Amino acid sequence: MRVHIVVTADGGKSYEGDVELVTTSSPVAPALGRKVKTAATTSSASEPDFELPVRAFVKRYAKNLSGPRKYAVLVARLSGGTLGQAVSPREVERQWRSMTEPMGGDYNAAYASRAKNEGWVDAPDRNSIVLLKDWTNALNGN
Repeated sequence: MRVHIVVTADGGKSYEGDVELVTTSSPVAPALGRKVKTAATTSSASEPDFELPVRAFVKRYAKNLSGPRKYAVLVARLSGGTLGQAVSPREVERQWRSMTEPMGGDYNAAYASRAKNEGWVDAPDRNSIVLLKDWTNALNGN
């Protein structure tokens, strides 16, 4: 279906154009004609892009999170999102210190303990940190 759309912004400037609309399989709210939000459209956190460089990954997924949540996100990126994949605590600290701006400040060893307390990461031994299945809860920021 081809339609002509005119949109007026808050400042009074108008935009218009012709668009070809196609049917979708997404649910629509019956009375309002608006698309109902589904998990796939509302959460980019459910499937982080582990192909991003470490700094870009942290800036995208750890912005405005607390220190322990940022720690879990950083471990997730360094492990490629693989549960149980060992990451060196020294590597986590090194990466954190190399990007203090996106991490929001200095590294604090307590972040690792707090992330472990939340069940996002674990330390099976002194020289490794592993990602646990609930790590995505760290992305919520609640």
